[in-house]
Amino acid sequence: MILLRALVPIARDLAGTFVFVALFFLTDIYIATGCGISLVVAQTVWSLIRKKPIGALQWLSLVLISMFGGATILFHWPYFIMVKPSILWLALGVVMLRRDWMAPYLPAIVTENLDDRLIVRAGYAYATLMFALAIVNLSVVGLAVVDIVSQKFWAVYALVGPTAAQGVLLVMFYFRFRKRILVRIRQRKAAAAEPAA
Repeated sequence: MILLRALVPIARDLAGTFVFVALFFLTDIYIATGCGISLVVAQTVWSLIRKKPIGALQWLSLVLISMFGGATILFHWPYFIMVKPSILWLALGVVMLRRDWMAPYLPAIVTENLDDRLIVRAGYAYATLMFALAIVNLSVVGLAVVDIVSQKFWAVYALVGPTAAQGVLLVMFYFRFRKRILVRIRQRKAAAAEPAA
């Protein structure tokens, strides 16, 4: 159940990428980019209307998609929007270098039963993954610029590659955390069951 709760925000964030890639394949990168800009603006306005707090990541996404998407449409050069994920992942990687960035996202059962060092190492692993994704994305964009791969190849990579990498890391840490938590809970129960000397 906890794993599903962790996957919901990821799926919500990926919805925009799915729409972008689908529109890119059905139309072209400029229509997909225009719709992507409209979607992120609509999501932000909808949150404001509903008086929901807008997190820093959503504001960053709005700015990056508007800037790079607008540049893609204005200059009719698709590589601006293709570079945008790398900028976002670099920014996320920097934020994830903070020791405590994971704490607000973890349920109490995790923070109460795991050693802080394991949580911090997991946070650094996510930061490392963000930097790696930024570099790989820039590499794929570079290959597209020189026509070694197509823009559509980049679109498929942008959807599948980072999603798979983040999913693997999430599942890996979920099971690692779960195993350690269960051991800690069993140890506490065993200690509580022992008669006082």
